[in-house]
Amino acid sequence: MTNQRPDDRPADENGSPLGGDETTEDQLDADNAVEEDMLKTLDPDAPPA
Repeated sequence: MTNQRPDDRPADENGSPLGGDETTEDQLDADNAVEEDMLKTLDPDAPPA
């Protein structure tokens, strides 16, 4: 397997990686208005409404 995560990256008890890297936010795209609103609520840089 070539896409193994480095050992210093956090993982849950099953070994699944948590969070993302600095490019994760750029990869999230909304397909409709509902998804757009959901991405806004998940944005750590945006203050809550």
